[in-house]
Amino acid sequence: MKPLRTSARITEVADTGSRLSILFSRETALAKDVILKPLFAEIETLTQQLSEAIKSDRTLSELDAIDTTRDELIRRMSKILQGYAASPIEALQRSGSKLNAVFEKYGVGIARENYAVESAHIESLLKDFSDATLSTDISALTGVTEIISMLTNAQKDFNNHRVTYEQAVAQKNSQLKPNELKKLLLQRINHSLLPYLKTLKSLNNEPYLHFIEGVHQIILSTNSAIAARSKKTPHTPSPTDKSKG
Repeated sequence: MKPLRTSARITEVADTGSRLSILFSRETALAKDVILKPLFAEIETLTQQLSEAIKSDRTLSELDAIDTTRDELIRRMSKILQGYAASPIEALQRSGSKLNAVFEKYGVGIARENYAVESAHIESLLKDFSDATLSTDISALTGVTEIISMLTNAQKDFNNHRVTYEQAVAQKNSQLKPNELKKLLLQRINHSLLPYLKTLKSLNNEPYLHFIEGVHQIILSTNSAIAARSKKTPHTPSPTDKSKG
């Protein structure tokens, strides 16, 4: 029975730990084993902590994607209003200039600010555009109502995801780092579980043989996936920090 490869990704180690825990939970005859019971309690805990760490990184990726949407909408809004402000049609030019003056109080540069500053500017900009004195000008310009609505929705979406992300980070900060959790889980699998199962197999301990084969197949499956991946493009790690600061 070969060990789980140390080159396994964090997600692969977490998945392997989860499958091993499920397998053990189904082996009711082994539930009271004095070695396996506490060992799998630890494996399950480490797996859950690792899964939460993965979730945190995934949430950050989603937050970055929504932030990119906000940035693009800010740039599009700038182009739309500048276009109307330069229109040869006097009525459009007048409304466009008025709205563009409001936008320019903040400018397209807010898209380069950090999360908190950009959010504050967007909220303030949207509040300015909600002024009743601007409603006629906004309605007069095709596409402006729509771009304001899109930015409003993107900002709400960003706020919701940011709360989720910060909750995940708070939980993550109280735990070990993903690589440390991965190392611990690998140790429990390779240096605690497998040696014990090898001993039982050598003794041909009948009640354990089905479980031992299941463990072997799970680890073999993960190792095969790692081997296949190594022949392709190297893996890019999940982001842990936002480049915008």
